[in-house]
Amino acid sequence: MQQMAKMSKELETAISAAKTGAARALTYFNKNLKVKYKKDQTPVTIADKSTEEAMVNYIKSRFPKAKFLCEESGGSITNDDLWIIDPIDGTRSFIRGVPAWCVIVSLSRKKEITQCAIYYPFTKNVYYAEKGEGAYVNGKLIRVSEVADISRAYLGYGSIKHFINKRRLINITSAVGSARSWEVTYSSCLVAEGKMDISVDEYGRAWDIAPFKLLIEEAGGKITRFNGGKWTLEGRGAVITNGILHEKVLRILNNTRIDESA
Repeated sequence: MQQMAKMSKELETAISAAKTGAARALTYFNKNLKVKYKKDQTPVTIADKSTEEAMVNYIKSRFPKAKFLCEESGGSITNDDLWIIDPIDGTRSFIRGVPAWCVIVSLSRKKEITQCAIYYPFTKNVYYAEKGEGAYVNGKLIRVSEVADISRAYLGYGSIKHFINKRRLINITSAVGSARSWEVTYSSCLVAEGKMDISVDEYGRAWDIAPFKLLIEEAGGKITRFNGGKWTLEGRGAVITNGILHEKVLRILNNTRIDESA
């Protein structure tokens, strides 16, 4: 098992902050929580806010001058050094008692993601990466798959509701060998681990997708916007693949003719 030679203080902090957040979130899990809805109609509970607060406080204990971009409390992407937090990714699952949620932390420096951690408390799986050091799960180096045939590919996707052009999702699910609608964050982790090949989502914002700009690329895969442009902190959505399939996936999503000999 190949392991990272030495973690930076920043990566250690990201992993510990994710676990700290998960511990706080678990105190609310399977409880009768009051649910409110934000302007975009996504749900929020005291668990989200309390978890985020615990994570921010932990990071500040290690980096007192830290700046943040958080799902619940906001922040500015103009800061050169920016800790990006999604305290409970999969809030709808969390509310319903479905153990498919996770806790996400990323660090952005000059608009590049340099460290990230994604922690699933029910499986104890922590996915993490550091710029130039590879991608890992629980200390094990991970790598994307080598699947090159789209008809044999395994696809995960985000909520159908948020696909503006649902034909995109129909086309790509028709082209692949199999498709599943797990939480898209989990699908993306599985792409990094080589257990799935494609993950597409039109909705996710910076706190949802930032870790995958690093995790996927460090695992040998590729991430872009739906138009093939570079993924950045601005905007929504992402196309994540093992890299080999990326251009073909983009062509399918954008409704152009596919040359099967390519």
